[in-house]
Amino acid sequence: MAEVAVFLLVGATMLAFSFMGKRNPLRAWKDAVQACGLQIVEASGGWSPRLRARSGLVSVRMEQLGNKGAVTQITVAAPAPPEFHGVAIHPESSLELGKEIEIGDRNFDDAFHIQGPPRLVLALLDAETRRLLVDLKEKGGILIASGELRAVVPSAEKVADVLSLLLAVQKRFAPDVLQRLAENATQDPEPGVRLQNLLLLIRELSWSPVTDEALRKACLDPVPEIRLRAAKQLGAGGHGVLLELAERMADDAVSAEALTALDRELPFDRLNAILGLALRWRRLRLARVCMEAIGRRGAAAGVALLAKVLEREHGELAPAAAAALGAIGSPDAEPPLLEALQRDDENVRMAAAIALGRVGSAAAVPALKEAAERSRLDRELRRATRQAIAEIQSRAQGASPGQLSLTGAEEGQLSLAEAEAGQLSLAEDPAGQLSLPPEERPR
Repeated sequence: MAEVAVFLLVGATMLAFSFMGKRNPLRAWKDAVQACGLQIVEASGGWSPRLRARSGLVSVRMEQLGNKGAVTQITVAAPAPPEFHGVAIHPESSLELGKEIEIGDRNFDDAFHIQGPPRLVLALLDAETRRLLVDLKEKGGILIASGELRAVVPSAEKVADVLSLLLAVQKRFAPDVLQRLAENATQDPEPGVRLQNLLLLIRELSWSPVTDEALRKACLDPVPEIRLRAAKQLGAGGHGVLLELAERMADDAVSAEALTALDRELPFDRLNAILGLALRWRRLRLARVCMEAIGRRGAAAGVALLAKVLEREHGELAPAAAAALGAIGSPDAEPPLLEALQRDDENVRMAAAIALGRVGSAAAVPALKEAAERSRLDRELRRATRQAIAEIQSRAQGASPGQLSLTGAEEGQLSLAEAEAGQLSLAEDPAGQLSLPPEERPR
């Protein structure tokens, strides 16, 4: 019996010490803060142990959480600018409220909920800081709010490791914002982060020489969109980069925007050549932008190529070619537009009718009238054809606006009315009449 009593006493003592060790991790805390070069300011044990330590202006608090006391919360604080108190970063959850910032690193954006002033947030979250925060998240959790960094550590053995990570993050949270943004825009390994930092520099800090230097470096970025944004902001200094982007066609959207930014800086021959290459390589957006540019310039030399596009292409390019032919304003554009008016594609017929309203002669009116008659169920196309007839009518040589008439001799024939200028004469035969409902009458 005595041996049993001794065994039970020893067991109970060991269990009590083990329980007290779990309840009172003060020794592990002290070892951690000393290993990190902090001076202990206050330490208390018992059932609710606490510890405070300091190194210069940086202060650390440790305390236990929960009834079982197995979890340690570490809080690191230091003086910071007022705007830093508006930064909040913590692991993503399904119950987030408030507007979130995305920094361009998809994995990080998916893992964390980020709020705060965009300029400060983008400057703070460079590649190294993101790596440290991901590491902290994996070791138990991280919360940045109200100017403090907090982590929850599941066991006392991990306190030293987590504390050292928190202090490393805190040291990075006092950057030269402008310089850090410029570095992120040109050096970050994530293209999305580089782009977001560059766009913020352009949007908010374009006046700075630091931004100018970052823009010049960004013109060498391997990502076309980043080179595009930088070159556009540089103005004339970025024209070479814009031309390269337009001609290389690595990204259809980027090439189209680069060509739009160049606009009249691009010689017509080069523009025509780019259009040919865009058609060959099926860069549809770039091809459409090229045709729009040719139309804006009124370049009659582009009629032949546009006519070929209108004849051979389908989908979005054929209507774009018709619109460009109308914009050029050359009489040579009328024949291909009249042919397009016979196409089955309603979008092509609509674009051809509108273009004929700009460049068509009186000879185009019968074809427009026929198209209107064939399109009784297409109200918009009927309106477009009749509007085109009215525009041609206003330009007819030797006639005042409204003086054209549809005769009753043969259906669809066109003549100049003998009545006063401005009158519209309608044929007696209803088959040849041109009647407009009040809501469709051209102004």
